[in-house]
Amino acid sequence: MGTANVIGTVNYLEAARLAGSKRFVLASSGAPLGEQEPPIHENMVPRPISPYGASKLAGEAYCSAYHGSFALDTVALRFGNVFGPRSSHKGSVVAKFIKHILADEPLLIYGDGNQTRDFIYVEDLVQAILLALERPGIGGEVFQVATHREHTVGEVAETLNLLAEKHLGRKSEIIYENERKGEVKRNYSDISKAKRMLGFEPKVGLEEGLERTFLWFLENR
Repeated sequence: MGTANVIGTVNYLEAARLAGSKRFVLASSGAPLGEQEPPIHENMVPRPISPYGASKLAGEAYCSAYHGSFALDTVALRFGNVFGPRSSHKGSVVAKFIKHILADEPLLIYGDGNQTRDFIYVEDLVQAILLALERPGIGGEVFQVATHREHTVGEVAETLNLLAEKHLGRKSEIIYENERKGEVKRNYSDISKAKRMLGFEPKVGLEEGLERTFLWFLENR
């Protein structure tokens, strides 16, 4: 995945340059920052602890280089943990948990479940992308795009189990295994820059977003 991220980003940047595109928006991540005391923000020095994080950092660097060398308006958005309807193809934690619940299978958590993430509902993410495409004067910038809220993976599992009990009349067993190397233990974002410069404001909370997502999976399984 790391190599594909880097080569793919460079190929898209070069295509945008040759086509005379006015704006290039990169789907980045908080992963380039690695294990740092949250809330994470754009002024922190990146210290990726996974190949995925390193590849996203390389993509951000190439965006900066294309902005500086070719005057291509690039914007890097560091997505939080995105979830929502139409994500049945994804292996993200929310989608994976829901698919396991619907299959009446246990939910597997690596570590003690207290690792935290900043979960952002897909509609809020789309809002940020549209703003990044339209706002003038933000070429070369990097933005944290999340909710500035910290939730544990265990909390997500428990909330989805409550939804399973409500809509299916049953729960799934939660199984804990050894934590995996290269995973950040705590992560949530300071989104003040995105609020100030993009006018970004997330609107959907975790519980509401999880129920919307669960119901979509239930109706489309």
